[in-house]
Amino acid sequence: MSKETASDYKWVILATAVIVALTCVPYLFGVSVAPPGYRFLGLTHNIDDGAVYLSWIRQAADGHVLIRNQFTNEPQPGGSFNVLFLAMGGFACLTHLSCIDAYHVFRILLGIGLLFAIFKFSGLFISDRRARLLLVPLVGLSSGIGWLIPGAGFPIGPVDVWQPEAITFLSIYLNPLFIAGLLLMLGSLHYLVLMERTGRARHAVTAGLFLLVLGNVHTYDVLTVACVWTAYVATRAILQRTINWRGAALSMLACIVALPSLAYQFHIYQADAIFRARANTVIASPPITSYFAGYGLILLTAIAGAVMLFVEQRRAQDRNDGLRYPFLLPVVWSVVGFAIPYIPMAQQRKLIMGLHIPLCILAAVVIARLGAKLKPVIATGLGCILLLVLFQTNSEFLSLDMALLCDGRTVVATTLPYMSADQLRAMDYISSNSGPNQSTLADAQLSAFLPAYADRPVYCGHWSETPEYGRKLAVFGALIKPSVPPALKRALLLETNCDFVILEFREELDGLGDPSQLGLTRCAKYGEVSIFWISR
Repeated sequence: MSKETASDYKWVILATAVIVALTCVPYLFGVSVAPPGYRFLGLTHNIDDGAVYLSWIRQAADGHVLIRNQFTNEPQPGGSFNVLFLAMGGFACLTHLSCIDAYHVFRILLGIGLLFAIFKFSGLFISDRRARLLLVPLVGLSSGIGWLIPGAGFPIGPVDVWQPEAITFLSIYLNPLFIAGLLLMLGSLHYLVLMERTGRARHAVTAGLFLLVLGNVHTYDVLTVACVWTAYVATRAILQRTINWRGAALSMLACIVALPSLAYQFHIYQADAIFRARANTVIASPPITSYFAGYGLILLTAIAGAVMLFVEQRRAQDRNDGLRYPFLLPVVWSVVGFAIPYIPMAQQRKLIMGLHIPLCILAAVVIARLGAKLKPVIATGLGCILLLVLFQTNSEFLSLDMALLCDGRTVVATTLPYMSADQLRAMDYISSNSGPNQSTLADAQLSAFLPAYADRPVYCGHWSETPEYGRKLAVFGALIKPSVPPALKRALLLETNCDFVILEFREELDGLGDPSQLGLTRCAKYGEVSIFWISR
């Protein structure tokens, strides 16, 4: 295992600070360009998913241990718990911070922790100090070649353009849930490696505890760890022509420790139809070429790094140095990681998360070796140029988000990054004047954020969290369509089983028609935002 010095840590701190600071730029920009009378909601890009996380934080901050899906008003058996969001909600409650502030505090702290963890993790496999120091900016800034392909994007373009889970920088930029998942994956693999090398049961238990929490926080990633570790153990047995039976037994011990959280998730999946529908939402992987292009030069240098390390291992064996393939896990993860997202399951492409890390570990070895052959000034200059090139897709990702913020938009067309004072007052009204089980019918924008800001359920709020999202979204559209007969509108309102309707614009009110014919009573009005009570 490679040892670190004080100067190494100073470099890691500096690099980490720069990387995490870059991820904060669009959020600060969003605050600065908010139109007068509007509040920046603190989210960019996949703003609808961020609204879901804020809802979970809000429920935890309000003292709920079990988190309910507030993006539907269909009956639910009771909800489930997630220790990460309980921690964020508890932090918001104790510090009196808003949910979005707690979200970003955790995003920043977890991002810093992730980059340090990657640095420490790499010491298990490579002893080259220069490679490990290079790894932090490499994994923290690099992306693929999406920026070179005009018009590339979802669903078949290079993944560095549109799938944040695939790239470490984008994960730190957007999502504390992704960061926590990566940290727990690294922790489990770190101690599994120590377990295999030392034969100590305590390392197996520690790895199992990491997997236990991972199974609760981001369950899909347990499958990735299981596939990577199984492939690693099998590959090592083939290369060494022997089976480490104690290591296999201790691996089973780690599985046993992790089992309760997996059993709990399976129980929720079986017992809660709404949770099951969300888990079964199809999120298919793109063509594998999208992943290859999404890692670009990093992938090519990682291949070169794996070849270089295997050649060196062969030479060491000829000299009887007995290095025993210390780098094998990153190599196996880099290979298996491209196959895992094609496992036949609903949410395939989530399984790409984490692959960027072993690729960067192997790539750092090659780049550091090449740099060692150059004069320090030249090596530093070329290294900076390389990082700028590798950062290009991430830079364009941030630039696009900031350009959309200037127009009051995000990449999700149905939700906007700002809300007016009247919209916020309407949500406060719902929070103060409704019960926890009373629900609201509103347009996509308010429906996405009412669960977070009011801690109240909505009829249709999120493409994945809301069962039959498309059909339910059409109900609101029919309600504000002038050509729909009042009798049908009344029937649709009753079908929603909602208690309130919120209309935001004059066009929506005009399309609604006479509220009294629909059994609607206006109970509050803030500017153009009107709130109606639905009589039974």
